[in-house]
Amino acid sequence: MTRLLCQVCGGRADHNDDGVLWLLGEDPRDPASWPEDLLTSHPPLCLPCAAKSVRLCPHLSQRYVALRVREFYLAGVWGTLHRPGFPLPVVADAAGVAFDDGRPRWLRAHSLITRLETFTPVDLATETH
Repeated sequence: MTRLLCQVCGGRADHNDDGVLWLLGEDPRDPASWPEDLLTSHPPLCLPCAAKSVRLCPHLSQRYVALRVREFYLAGVWGTLHRPGFPLPVVADAAGVAFDDGRPRWLRAHSLITRLETFTPVDLATETH
């Protein structure tokens, strides 16, 4: 995530003057329905892989929004949360935990969470032509 590599091919994610390209599974026609905090554990994408993803990914084929993100930062980790147990910790739930939360020591993390701060929705079809 910190190197801004495409989540599909591992090459450089697409970046232009408007920002880095991200895809989210939100309704592009209803920004008011988007979460107040746009958090994602998915890395950005390059243009060819973004176009392929919206054609082939079952989740994104239902709905997606393409964003050009200018400001973003790492906000936490996603993984399996544990609680104290005897003789070993016990699995509690899958969870996202902010870095300042205090629970990361009980989390077996598998991906970083990025907060998308300043962004502009874009038309992916226009971006790819």
